[in-house]
Amino acid sequence: MGVNGIYGLSGSGLDIESMVKVGMMSRQSQYDKMQQQYTKNEWTKTAYVDIYSKVQTFNNSTLSQYKMSANMNARGAESSNSAVKVTANASAAAMTHHVNVTNSATNAYLIGENSIVRKGDSQTTTQLKDALFKNLNRSGNSVYYTDDDGETQTAKATDVAFKFTVGDGSDLNEADNTISVTYGELADGYTFNDLTAAVNNLGLTTKATYDSVNDKFSFYNTESGSESGVALKMGNDTTTEFFNALGLKKSENGELAEDALTFTTDVTTGVSGTNANVSIDGMAYDISSNKLTVNGVTYDFTGAAAGTTSTVNVTQDTDKIIDKVKSFVEDYNKLLQSLTDVYNEKPNKNYKPLTESQREQMKDEQIEKWEEKAKAGMLYHDQTLGKLIDQMREAVATPIDGVAGKYNSIFAIGISTTGTKGQLVLDEDKLKAALSDDPDAVYNVFAKLDTNDMDNASKSGIAQRLGDVFMTNMKSIRSRSGTDLSTNDDSELSRLMRELQTKMSNFKSMMAAFEDKLYKKYDAMETALARLGTQLNYVSSAFG
Repeated sequence: MGVNGIYGLSGSGLDIESMVKVGMMSRQSQYDKMQQQYTKNEWTKTAYVDIYSKVQTFNNSTLSQYKMSANMNARGAESSNSAVKVTANASAAAMTHHVNVTNSATNAYLIGENSIVRKGDSQTTTQLKDALFKNLNRSGNSVYYTDDDGETQTAKATDVAFKFTVGDGSDLNEADNTISVTYGELADGYTFNDLTAAVNNLGLTTKATYDSVNDKFSFYNTESGSESGVALKMGNDTTTEFFNALGLKKSENGELAEDALTFTTDVTTGVSGTNANVSIDGMAYDISSNKLTVNGVTYDFTGAAAGTTSTVNVTQDTDKIIDKVKSFVEDYNKLLQSLTDVYNEKPNKNYKPLTESQREQMKDEQIEKWEEKAKAGMLYHDQTLGKLIDQMREAVATPIDGVAGKYNSIFAIGISTTGTKGQLVLDEDKLKAALSDDPDAVYNVFAKLDTNDMDNASKSGIAQRLGDVFMTNMKSIRSRSGTDLSTNDDSELSRLMRELQTKMSNFKSMMAAFEDKLYKKYDAMETALARLGTQLNYVSSAFG
């Protein structure tokens, strides 16, 4: 602005604002080019980050399933008896097994046959005191209750009224897993559910349950086998009487024992589970659980009754393997296509990033359409991306040196490439023939890994190779652009963008100083013209 904040009072006709704007055009053009370069770098970084995300997701989530022998060398197992369930992993040989179950493993399980008897008037209360005493009440630090003989007794609120110790074997552990309930806690409303929670919070495999519908207690061990059990030791006569009244009986193979357990104060009473006794192909096994894995086949005897026999057939799961190969072809083609599309997308030379003044003159919809075209081709024939694509195609096409025989490449098992972009095509009939001739063919081509020569990619299957290719190229992308849109990392593009930001900030300051200098210059001109006009008016008046 002029010295008085208004231009043109001298009558000179000067448009100072326009003159300053014209004077700034060269420098504004320089700044706009820096801004456009920054935006272009920002878009390039975004394109790289998108590629990194796709490759990382493929490597971490998709590719891993094609490295697994369970998928690429899948086995199926079928049992002639539904009571013996079987599964087989890739290491299982395709053959027949014979299974005999003498008995299955059981858990220690005590079921309360009797409903809980209350000594108080209410038979529906769930408070423990009503099953132990009559009319137990608290007065301060003292508790009063009626015993079985109808006599009133007194006790301190802090005295232990109910006490027992729990173990998860047939004998008690060395640890003191004792539950104590005071008279005061009973008077304050300690319930049957509180009692089961106390047992279950001990951290043992022995657990307690209270069936509120049938009003019964039970105890069980979550683990099966002869080393796992339920052990209980009563701490006083009141507790002993309560447990004896529950009618706890051992349950085994769906049947209750004839007699209930009898508890005696200060004596440990316990029951154990049983081991499973089975034979597989003539080899006997005595195991604590009902699951056993032998030579890649996992057997489950949970539902097998004593004397159960079964024939188990293990075969190659050809359908699953073929489905996995088809899935790989689809996944690989999808990723390769997305990368080559970006690599071959040509930039629109007529569309550059918009300057601030250009954006101000356009509507949001126009800006969006313009930038869509301007962002095209950010990675056109990019060296880093091109290297990734070439290495992917090479990893898939190169034969596996570590595989003997004719099935040592994707081409040998029925996969071919088509066109110039390296897309894969599967011939299912040829794949089935290869699997029939060599059951390990697919596994060797895809997932084989030579653990004795890990650094030699030529001996690894294509899924293993692709993993190495992705890791190497993700490292290159991180070095070039980082892994997200932040400019705080040490990548090449982030450093360049930070340098541009600093340069642009300094240039902005220089522009402001130059603009101020122009205003002062034209201010002086305006002032001089004003003086000249005054002098001319004075002279004219003098000669008038």
